[in-house]
Amino acid sequence: MRREIPPTSMRLPEELKLWLQHKAVDNRRTLTSEVIARLEESRKQEEEFEKAA
Repeated sequence: MRREIPPTSMRLPEELKLWLQHKAVDNRRTLTSEVIARLEESRKQEEEFEKAA
């Protein structure tokens, strides 16, 4: 089941965008899915860190 996610416009440095695109291919994801997965992982780590503090 796909979630409907409203579009978000974002500017990225070209080098970072290219790196993310390569990582997305490596992980068999779209660029959007790669960004979401990385942000969710970052949020999870931050929440765990805050709980431990």
